[in-house]
Amino acid sequence: MEFSAPVTVTVHELFTVPVLEGPPALPEGSPLNLSCLSTPSPLRPPAPLQYRFYRDGQLVGGPQGSPQLLVPAVGVSHSGNYSCEVRSEGGAVRKSSARLGVTVLIPVANATITPGPPALQVRSGDPVTLRCSVQVGSAPVTFTWLHNRHEVAWGPLLELGAIDVGHSGTYQCVATNQPGQDGHRVFRALSPELALEVTPQGTSGHHWSTAVAAGIGGSLLFLLLLVVGVVGWCRWNKRAARKQQERAPPEPSAPPEEGEVLYTHVVSTKQTGVSPSATTLQEPQVTYAELPATHGRPQECGDIYGNVL
Repeated sequence: MEFSAPVTVTVHELFTVPVLEGPPALPEGSPLNLSCLSTPSPLRPPAPLQYRFYRDGQLVGGPQGSPQLLVPAVGVSHSGNYSCEVRSEGGAVRKSSARLGVTVLIPVANATITPGPPALQVRSGDPVTLRCSVQVGSAPVTFTWLHNRHEVAWGPLLELGAIDVGHSGTYQCVATNQPGQDGHRVFRALSPELALEVTPQGTSGHHWSTAVAAGIGGSLLFLLLLVVGVVGWCRWNKRAARKQQERAPPEPSAPPEEGEVLYTHVVSTKQTGVSPSATTLQEPQVTYAELPATHGRPQECGDIYGNVL
């Protein structure tokens, strides 16, 4: 048996195994662009190729002559494992890419703190733990705590332990999505402010006594105002009655009783010889008269009073 000389046979493939490229994670609403890259053999004449795209084994694009799959705006349903397949004309040669996981992230929103805002009042020495959560948002979600707008801690829980007055102030948490490593922006959600008021131990009784004292003081003030009002009302009525009596016509004087002395003041004038109209004042004279007593009552001596002008 004779053998021929060995002959080297080289088979040149039509195209290389495709590689699927695209972002592993992107935010909801962003465009998705996947590229199925395969290099044709330079030793073979160029031949048209067909491309197909799959998500979780289901055909989502193709067959088409373009090596790219474009989704204008992705949603949560577009998350999954993608792959592409390249076929020669007629389908004699088929080659598939490795899987590429794509995650569509939902931006964080509606961050809240438990116990809820707007205010929380505790006593000094009490343990306080605050929890931050979001209503929506794809993992991973990171949390940052702010005290009076300064970063103080990280994580969904803020354990303050036994607090003191220095823990008083406003607290907020910031929730953040990391949409991937392809340069997309970071999504943030800021919770409403929580006002934490720390009351020193033993001040509750003081507050109660202060409130009671304030109530008693208010009652005394009310009674004082009431008394002042009543007194003022009485004085006003008396003043009104006095004014009414002053306005009333005086009652006629009673006639003098028997035995009383009637006094009169007489001023005489004397006409001079200088002018018929000129007169001079004379010394005043005081006269009096006694009314005779009746019914046998003895007369009493009375004083004589004179008015001198």
